[in-house]
Amino acid sequence: MSHVLLIHAGLIPHYRIPVYNYLSSYLKNCGFSFAVISDGIQSDNPHAVRFEFTALPLSTSSIARFIRGHRTDIIIDYMELRHRYLFPTYLVAKILMGKKMIYWGQGLDLADPNAPIKNLAYFLEQGMCDAIILYAEHLKKYLPERFHKKTFVANNTLNNDYPGLPEGATRESILSQYGIKTKKNIICMGRMQKRKRIEILVEAFKYMERKDIGLILVGPDTDGILASIKGTNIYKLGPIYGDRKFELLTASDVYCLPGAVGLSIIDAFHCSLPFVTEEGDESAEIMYLKSGVNGFIVPRGNIEEMAAKLLFLMDNDPARTEFSSAAKTEILQNGSMDKMCAGFRDALFYVAGAKNHHAANAV
Repeated sequence: MSHVLLIHAGLIPHYRIPVYNYLSSYLKNCGFSFAVISDGIQSDNPHAVRFEFTALPLSTSSIARFIRGHRTDIIIDYMELRHRYLFPTYLVAKILMGKKMIYWGQGLDLADPNAPIKNLAYFLEQGMCDAIILYAEHLKKYLPERFHKKTFVANNTLNNDYPGLPEGATRESILSQYGIKTKKNIICMGRMQKRKRIEILVEAFKYMERKDIGLILVGPDTDGILASIKGTNIYKLGPIYGDRKFELLTASDVYCLPGAVGLSIIDAFHCSLPFVTEEGDESAEIMYLKSGVNGFIVPRGNIEEMAAKLLFLMDNDPARTEFSSAAKTEILQNGSMDKMCAGFRDALFYVAGAKNHHAANAV
């Protein structure tokens, strides 16, 4: 058995715990033990931790001490350029200790893809590692072609096992818990941040001038943008977590997030919601959105077009049903945990060499 260590810089967010639980079990069946070190786990984590985990203040010296005290063959690098211990860790772990290193991430900063100094640092990091795991296939375009032979894709996703509305519950009963009386509803869920361009969604909603349609905004107002948002049938519900958030998604009709799509599309598609966004803000998760099939991508800043696409989905029940089915199918096929884990498996077999590769066909 080969021993894999994931260095997760910072605190592990709640949603990653079920992902690492699943990944640990999957890799065990492939002949790899899986351990994680990080600065800790976000407070109030509701999930059981079922993988080998050690919390410690991360630094080059603390990582080196951990590696010396625990058998480690391969290291998965989930560190960021802002962490000063990133390159010293490569020096110690790879060059001095002879450990194999795998980079895991987006390949560069998608919010600032044309930063030459930052991109040079990414190039150096990826040049030093033995393999690269990317969040999505389309991100390969940012890597030098000579890196492609050591690059693998693990579609970024979530371990979502929400089974659907509880027995006896209806869309209407769920919505009534929050005082929502509109017949059809557009929802946007997550941290309310400026980069998500919520104001564009609000403008499009008001442009519709439809009293029978509601706009549901769910999540903590981290950037203080909701105070100025007012209007009839706009419901600002604050943060909602666990099954309650999935019940509210399932009770809604369409998901709209103009900017910074991120992982929100995974929850939306799991609950069979068509997704509407703007062009311009690239993300790994945009790979799931097939415009005209399970949602729409509209020109950036075009309020009228966004309103038109939202109204098309809200008013055309057969089309919305078709888009909803396509959304669910997409996430089940391409956003499954097994598909993500297979990317890790293939990268690990590549790095571990021929002596481990025979197990690939057994999984």
